[in-house]
Amino acid sequence: MDKKKIFTILENGEKKEYDVILTFKNEKNEKDYVVYTDNTYDDDNKLKIYAAFYNPLTTEFLGYVEDKEEWKEIIQILDNVLM
Repeated sequence: MDKKKIFTILENGEKKEYDVILTFKNEKNEKDYVVYTDNTYDDDNKLKIYAAFYNPLTTEFLGYVEDKEEWKEIIQILDNVLM
């Protein structure tokens, strides 16, 4: 099965590719999320994971998750999906 990919253009004009881990809609706040990785690891050797809310029809990013409560919900969903 092919992995879904998303792309962004960095400030220097370089195209960066990410692997999509999952997408979902939060029924509480009506936002659609994409959770993704660039397959790099942090100093603790943990996979770097990012999340953004987006328009699922255009796949356009609408903003990045910065709220701690939103991150808690995302982590809970990831735990449920990956376990």
